[in-house]
Amino acid sequence: MTLSLVRVDDRLIHGQVIAVWLRALGADVIVVADDETAEDEFLKDVLILAAPSGVEVEVYTVDEAAPRITELAASSQRTFVLVRSPISVLRMVEQGVPIPLLNIGGMGAASNRSKLYRNISASTSEIDAMHALERLGTKVEIRIVADDSAVSFSSVAPPATNSNGV
Repeated sequence: MTLSLVRVDDRLIHGQVIAVWLRALGADVIVVADDETAEDEFLKDVLILAAPSGVEVEVYTVDEAAPRITELAASSQRTFVLVRSPISVLRMVEQGVPIPLLNIGGMGAASNRSKLYRNISASTSEIDAMHALERLGTKVEIRIVADDSAVSFSSVAPPATNSNGV
């Protein structure tokens, strides 16, 4: 498996992702799985242009990304997957995408989110999605920058709000 990292970062491709994470991972390709971004040609172009030379950027809806990420996971290409929300990752895992580890790195404050850990905020549905991912076998960790020590989601998470976790 060559999924170098699957990361939730609501800013997707930005300076920290390029300067720190991409360098640490040595990824060959960045896959952005986000419905809104995939439908916005201008935003797609901006993300593609933001990547350094030699790093391919592919932008898909979450459902389009699922088979592509599965394919890349079985290839020799080192792949960095970026999504805006853990809900997207849950959708992909439910479609059979093998995601053993999810990194929570950039989830900013919003009116529907409350503080989870440091500057990471999450909505009730995002917290439920992370609980569901853990029940499905995906380890969920919080690590804002590559040099940080990983913090287990379950060590800081409030309980799921319903019995099925979504």
